Amino acid sequence: MLTWAGFLLAQSQPNNLILLVDRLARTPISQIVIFAAVLTAVRLVLYPYLKNTPIHLRSGIYNFARIINDLADALIYAAIVVFMLVRPFGIQTFYIPSPSMVDTLRTNDYIVANKFVYRTSDPKFGDIVVFKPSVYARPADSPDADFIKRCLGVPGDLIEIKDWQVFRNGKPVEEPYKTISDPTRGNQLPLAKEEWQPYIDQQEDFKFIQLDNYKTTDPTEPGNPEGVVPFIFKKDQWSDQHNFAPRGGSLYNPMMDTNEAVELPAQRIPKDYYLMIGDNRNGSNDGRYWGLVHRSQIVGRAEFTWMPISRAKKLTNPLAK
Repeated sequence: MLTWAGFLLAQSQPNNLILLVDRLARTPISQIVIFAAVLTAVRLVLYPYLKNTPIHLRSGIYNFARIINDLADALIYAAIVVFMLVRPFGIQTFYIPSPSMVDTLRTNDYIVANKFVYRTSDPKFGDIVVFKPSVYARPADSPDADFIKRCLGVPGDLIEIKDWQVFRNGKPVEEPYKTISDPTRGNQLPLAKEEWQPYIDQQEDFKFIQLDNYKTTDPTEPGNPEGVVPFIFKKDQWSDQHNFAPRGGSLYNPMMDTNEAVELPAQRIPKDYYLMIGDNRNGSNDGRYWGLVHRSQIVGRAEFTWMPISRAKKLTNPLAK
């Protein structure tokens, strides 16, 4: 059984240095503004004393006050540069608490995402992308959480999965990063390829189908284009995992004969939408289950892991042309 705790960049981290770093990295702008305002007030209080103290009395308390003033000044500029310029427009760190991208990313890895790259270009097929999930994918206990998956569908692509194989525009995709894990082992590490077959036999086929009267409960939500439905099936049966509304909402899915739905042609990904799928194929709740990601929801591209040091590496796109 897939659980939401395993498939997002969640807010809960271990009680160590990583916890502190991640909390600092996610500090809301409102708190940064308050922090800067308090430090500014401290400087305003100290300024008259520092300015009016005679030179021959500038020792002791004066030196301590000057240190506090200089430190406040430095922290104000640092907060502005890091949290109001670098983080929104440049880079940001993210903690990985789940195995959905094993073995490319493991639980407890720490990554740096490039936010600037997608301001000047669009996600490419094979990129590892940090994004805000659509309303249907958000867990109730972490509605603001970020997700990280691999982009396996860009606008105009026809994506299908048949017998475990991903097809892009009718051609099979070679995926050197694809893995399978054993849920009974905690999904922490991938299985050896000789152990894959029992899990491959359990996988469903996937495609997007067009249902003209398919509507969402929130038409303003950009997460899924109206009428394009993620469809998972196996042996002409609806998958029991085709849950489009994990947070308790609902999507209007008209009654349809199962065989008729299976026979519908696969649909191309619409303009401004992307398909995100985890490398750990049986341990990732992703676009196969809840649909597409709108361009406006994309945060950045994962560039490298930096903690733990033993796993520090550049994250590349093996599918890039």
